[in-house]
Amino acid sequence: RSLVERYIKVMVRGNAKAKCQAKRLKKLEAERKSQKSDPKALKKAREKHLGYTCPECMARFPGSKMYYEHFCSRHPKKPLPADLQRALDAEREEKKRIEEEKAAKKKQRAMNLKKAAYIRETLTKFYEAKAPDKVGNIDKIMTKYDGKWEKLENGLRKTYGDDTPDLVAGGNAAANR
Repeated sequence: RSLVERYIKVMVRGNAKAKCQAKRLKKLEAERKSQKSDPKALKKAREKHLGYTCPECMARFPGSKMYYEHFCSRHPKKPLPADLQRALDAEREEKKRIEEEKAAKKKQRAMNLKKAAYIRETLTKFYEAKAPDKVGNIDKIMTKYDGKWEKLENGLRKTYGDDTPDLVAGGNAAANR
C-alpha cells in the first residue's frame, strides 16, 4: 500500500478532511519523486548558492567577503582574481551610493527644518500683527500644513488679502542659506 492510503485510513475524520489530506499527501509524494529530491538536483542547488570558486585551490564560497578573506590569507602573494575584484568594486560602489543617498536625505531634512523655522517665525509675526488670538495655534497650524506651505499661503491670502507674507519663496530662500 502507498503512504497516501495508510495515512488516510488512520486519520479519516470526515469526507472533506480526508480529501484535503489525500491531496496534500499526493503533492508531497510528487515532490519527493520530482527533481527536488533528486541527489544530483540537490547538489546543483547547493552549488548554485556557492557563487565563488577560488582559482588556486578550488574552494567554494557563498559570498565575496569570505572569498576575499580566504584569498588574502591562503594566497597572499597572488593577485586578486578578476571575479573577486569585480564583486568588491560593485560592493564599494553600492556602499558609496547608499552613503550619498543618506547625505542627500540629511541635507534635505536640514533644509526642511530651516524652511519650517522661517515659516514659523514669519507666521508668528504675521499673526501678532493681524490676528493675535491665533498666535497660540501656530503649533497646530505648523503640524497641519507641514510640507503643504503653498496651501497655507493660499488660505492666508484668501483670508487676509495681499498683506500675507510670502511663506514659500522666503522659506526656500532661508533653506538655501
